[in-house]
Amino acid sequence: MSLENLHPFSGQHAIESAAFALEFSSDLDVGEVGALRTAAAQLLADFPVIAEKQVATLNFQVAPGGAATSSSSGVEAGGFTLGRTSCNPTEPQVRFIDVSRNGIVVVVRDYTRWDKFKADVDRYLSILLAPVDGQKAVSSLGLQFNDIFLWKADPQDLKIDEIFSRNNPFIASNSFSSSMLWHSHHGYLISNTEPVQHKQLDNINVSRAASNELHQIQVLTSHRVTLDKPLFKSWSAHKATFFEFQEKLHSQNKLILSQLLTPAVQSKINLNGSKEF
Repeated sequence: MSLENLHPFSGQHAIESAAFALEFSSDLDVGEVGALRTAAAQLLADFPVIAEKQVATLNFQVAPGGAATSSSSGVEAGGFTLGRTSCNPTEPQVRFIDVSRNGIVVVVRDYTRWDKFKADVDRYLSILLAPVDGQKAVSSLGLQFNDIFLWKADPQDLKIDEIFSRNNPFIASNSFSSSMLWHSHHGYLISNTEPVQHKQLDNINVSRAASNELHQIQVLTSHRVTLDKPLFKSWSAHKATFFEFQEKLHSQNKLILSQLLTPAVQSKINLNGSKEF
């Protein structure tokens, strides 16, 4: 096989999308959702598409003895999404931010460089978290990358052992002996004390799939950190801690890819030659 037929999704790199997420230790109430929605007006130049989310509520009044005597229902603000569309209306949004009662997720599909991604996430969250930074603690955070390689040739010529190292610890060995479509999942949990006490869950999902009669390789890596002690004032007093976590998870992601991919494929996406991706 010639790796000339293996094309990283984005040309210089294979990242189809990157996402950063955080979860609150307790849900936002209606007023807090409204405060974040007001703050989001500062991001309209970046995200002109706004969609409101609502949640249904159902309340029972229980009489002595346990019988429900009456109930009431209603609809409350459940969050919102901010989006930026591409030039092609049939394609998914190139960026969006999902704000729910339990957290915020930033998804970037026009990823270019790690430093740019990190700076954008910082700007978005600095604005959105400002109204609740003092009263809401962050209990967990996560980073996810979706890497895709397109095989633009006869699928029978695709040799998995020229893409993935045979001695890698993340995919099943029988994946190398089959030209069939397959999916492999590997996950593990570790504890650490730096920068603060936490548990980290790493998940590595690898697939050989078919899209429009062409085969593609997908590597979906996700890293979730659960803090032993949730942090208040996350983006004001503890921003350096979250930046350290971001760098730690990014480095862990690159380490996993370096163990998973052959040197030739690593070189193709400049995995170790630059800190950009």
